[in-house]
Amino acid sequence: MKNLKKMIKNILFILVLIFLFKTVISYQLAKTEYQTYNYTVNANDTLWNIASNICSKNRDIYIRKVITDIKEINNMSESVIYEGQTIMLPIYN
Repeated sequence: MKNLKKMIKNILFILVLIFLFKTVISYQLAKTEYQTYNYTVNANDTLWNIASNICSKNRDIYIRKVITDIKEINNMSESVIYEGQTIMLPIYN
């Protein structure tokens, strides 16, 4: 009985380790690496119009995707930007 409990504990421990390992690996694989360039925000700039300008140069991407990428690259939780602020913009090949 004691050996059975110990074996069950070990199996559960191994399953938890596998789950954690899988989660970390999935996160790392899902994270996209971008080439970026610095951009200084001008008066009246919004993420939407910045993304729109990027999309006008590359028709294969969508504005919402670019906005999401900009926010991810700059660790932004909101879409608010300010004049004079420097943000990194993705380069799409």
